[in-house]
Amino acid sequence: MSAAVPPQPPQIPGQVPFKSGQYEFSDEHNRTLSGLSDSLRAFANLMKILGAVVGVLLLVALVLAWLKQQPSGEKPGQLHLGSWSVVIGLLPLTVLFLTFGFWAGKAAGSFRKIAESKNEDVWNLMNALGSLKNMFAMLRFLMLATLVLLVVGAIVAGVGHFIYDPK
Repeated sequence: MSAAVPPQPPQIPGQVPFKSGQYEFSDEHNRTLSGLSDSLRAFANLMKILGAVVGVLLLVALVLAWLKQQPSGEKPGQLHLGSWSVVIGLLPLTVLFLTFGFWAGKAAGSFRKIAESKNEDVWNLMNALGSLKNMFAMLRFLMLATLVLLVVGAIVAGVGHFIYDPK
């Protein structure tokens, strides 16, 4: 059994055959991708800085919550979050900001490589799109979770109002 030979592109007089199997962006496209890379890099750096600042606030809140004593007048088994609620609120923000910062930074680096490299444009583009896909998938999840929590909170508040309405 003989191996089939793939069809060859037609030869046009005066045309230089394309040597690479990868798509190569034009200079104008590379300038656009370079600008996108710069914007993403600025966004990534700001998110990392914001994550670091919130992380420092988280550590301060953690130390303060640790040092603060639980009020002595509370009954055993009674839930008291007090200062820990600040820690619980700052922890996901720190993780979120840092995660977005690193994903956006990875995407920015891949877009920069597209503009600067030859014969690796598609590979770098797919890396950049993968990072952006992860970032927006997390945003979608967080938005849906927020909507669900808002609806549940509204229902609980409404039911609680009718059950515990002092008349």
